[in-house]
Amino acid sequence: MRAKIITVFTVVVLVVGVLAFALTRASLNPGSPRADAARALVAAEAVLRVQAVEVERWLVSQAADPKVREPFRAGTSQARSDAATGVANGIKSATGKAPAISGLAPSLVLLVDSRGTALGRDGSPFLRGDDLGGIYPALRQGLAEGRAGSDVWVTPARNEQMLVSWAPVRDENGQVLGGLVMGVALSDGLLGGVAAQTSGASLWLQVKTAEGVRVITRSKLDLGSVVDEQQLAAGALEALGSGKVVDVAALLPDFAVKVGPLGGYGDGRRAALVVVARANAPAATTLLFPFLGAIALGIVLVAVAGQVLGQSFTRPVEEMEEGLVAIMNGRTDLRLPVDHPELGGLAARVNSLLSQLLGVPDDETGAPPLAVDESLAQDAGAGGEGAALGAEDEAAYHKRIFDDYIRAKRSVGDPVDHITEDAFVARIVSSEKQMAQKHGKAVRYKVEVRGREVVLIAVPLS
Repeated sequence: MRAKIITVFTVVVLVVGVLAFALTRASLNPGSPRADAARALVAAEAVLRVQAVEVERWLVSQAADPKVREPFRAGTSQARSDAATGVANGIKSATGKAPAISGLAPSLVLLVDSRGTALGRDGSPFLRGDDLGGIYPALRQGLAEGRAGSDVWVTPARNEQMLVSWAPVRDENGQVLGGLVMGVALSDGLLGGVAAQTSGASLWLQVKTAEGVRVITRSKLDLGSVVDEQQLAAGALEALGSGKVVDVAALLPDFAVKVGPLGGYGDGRRAALVVVARANAPAATTLLFPFLGAIALGIVLVAVAGQVLGQSFTRPVEEMEEGLVAIMNGRTDLRLPVDHPELGGLAARVNSLLSQLLGVPDDETGAPPLAVDESLAQDAGAGGEGAALGAEDEAAYHKRIFDDYIRAKRSVGDPVDHITEDAFVARIVSSEKQMAQKHGKAVRYKVEVRGREVVLIAVPLS
């Protein structure tokens, strides 16, 4: 029985475990990293575009200040440069008070003439006279058209890598005198802030230079082994050439890599934004071992429960077998215990059948018949003992024999809580009548303990 119980429920555990694993695996969308990467790329580009627009608008408002025009009217080149540096220092100080750009921490504020030649920058005499319009044509073109704009400035030889925005500076007649330029360093912290505002995925920025495409910065440095650099460079060239998002094969199964052109800066063919996204849910193989552990634990619990459950059935069955063997060997007064919650009904029916076969009336309460020794009733008489029992008052006799029976039962460790005096006396009276009819003489009982059994001795009264 135990083996059958354990086998059946082990199969149930295996089926449920395999089904749960299959459903969990099906719920994990293999394409989710790619979808996450696509959403992260759109969100990150949108944030960078908005930052560029906000900086351009703020620079336009600053360029309208009459004080910004003064350096362009100075008489000498040195005077123009010094005045430009003073204006740049003041504008950089004002960036910390501007809510729209206060978190960008610009690394460069610069005034240039109408062709993009540097007049002066904040905090330093460097860059004065540099032809920035020639190095970064988008700046010269923007000033020539009289519009604000943004671009990516990356020149390793000049140690420059910035996101730059500018606004034209005009005179009273609307003529372009030059430009007000502000640059934010392309750093890991900048991309990290963008990633934190959007998806949390790793962001990389690639820029096309004369030497080829190179990674300028990344928000997470520990994901460099996810993608091959040559494949990433090829993907960036394809994205910059087509203006579309390109998938790049990741080296690890739980990751997805997408490359797209960074719009809003120059002509959109200068820089590429890379997103490395990891699956939010673990891979199916990652879940396999926990499921196997849960299945193994379930089988162990089934085995333990099977042993306990089997024992609760096999023990009363063994007791019933032993009782039947004892009855077959002559213990006709013995009956099967009926206190088992599941097998009690079967035992009661077997007891009833035994009583019918042995000619003993079955007790209405379901209790086993009293153990009775009829040997004295079969003799000629019991002498003075029978006379003494016959002389005893009936009520006192019933009270005494009940007390003797309860004490005897307790002495052998049998339960007595279920035995009531009225029921016991009724059974004694019924048994005495049966004995009188059987032996043709009146009898009364006395209680005797034999080993682990309490026996009623039938004593003839005459």
